Amino acid sequence: MRILWLKTELLHPVDKGGKIRTYNMLKELKADHHITYLTLDDGSSDPEAREGAREYCHELVCLPHHQREKFSPGFYAELLFNLASRFPYAIKKYESASMRREILELTNKGRVDVVICDFLAPAINVPRNLAVPSILFQHNVEAMIWKRHFEVQSNPLKKSYLRGQWHKMEKFEKEMCQRFDSVIAVSAQDREQMRTEYSVDAVFDVPTGVDTEFFRPSGNEVIDPHNVVFTGSMDWLPNEDAIRYYTDQILPIVRRSIPDATLTVVGRNPYPGKHIAAKRFGH
Repeated sequence: MRILWLKTELLHPVDKGGKIRTYNMLKELKADHHITYLTLDDGSSDPEAREGAREYCHELVCLPHHQREKFSPGFYAELLFNLASRFPYAIKKYESASMRREILELTNKGRVDVVICDFLAPAINVPRNLAVPSILFQHNVEAMIWKRHFEVQSNPLKKSYLRGQWHKMEKFEKEMCQRFDSVIAVSAQDREQMRTEYSVDAVFDVPTGVDTEFFRPSGNEVIDPHNVVFTGSMDWLPNEDAIRYYTDQILPIVRRSIPDATLTVVGRNPYPGKHIAAKRFGH
C-alpha cells in the first residue's frame, strides 16, 4: 500500500510523546508499505532530522512554513487577529496553501492509496472529496484539552480568550472527524467520546505500545519504592497542568500515609517560572 502521511514537523529528535508514537508506528509500517511523509518545516528542526527520516519513510516532502516565535510581539499579534478567524489559533497557524496543493497533486495523480493525517493540525490543509480514502489519526481529543485550559485559567481576560479557542476547536474537531473516512483514537475512552460527542461511527482505537525489549530492566537499577517518576514534555500545557494537580492535590494526601513519598519529574523545556511546583516534592 502507498501511504501519504501528513504531519506538521519532522520526527527527529524523537523527544516527545506524539513523535515517539508516530516514529515507532511508521518504522513498522515502512517494512510492508511505501510511505511518503509530507510535512511542514519551519526551519527549526535538528540538522539531522531530514537524514533521519530515512528510518521511517521512503519519500520525504518538506514544505517551508513560517511560524511566529512564542511570546514574541508577532505571536501576540497573531493571537489578536485570530479573534476574527473561525479556526482556533493552534490550527490556523498551520494553514498552508502549498501543503494543500501537494496533497491534491499526489492524490489526483494516483501516487497514493490512502491519506493519513497525523494529529488534527494538518487537517486544515486536507481538501474535501479526496480521490483516495482518508484517515484522521487523533492523539488526543483536542477540544477537551482546551476546555481544561479554560477551566483552570484564573485571569479573566485569558479565560475569555480560551473560552473562544475551546469552542472553535470543538467545532473544527467535530467537522474534521465527520469529514474523514475513518478516525483512529489512542484509547477506548477517546474513541467513545468522539463517537458520542462528534457523532462519528467509523472511529477505532489503537493503544500506544511499549518496546519491552528496549525498556527491559538491566538488574542494576536502584529501587526507591516511595518515589514516583513522571516522564513527559514539560512545554506541553496538559503535562504541566497534570503535575500541578498532582503536587497540589494528590501528593499531600499520599504523604499522610507515606511521609517520605517524593515525585521526580523528567521532562524537557519547562516554561520559565512554571516548574517550581513540580519540583517541590522531587529529589
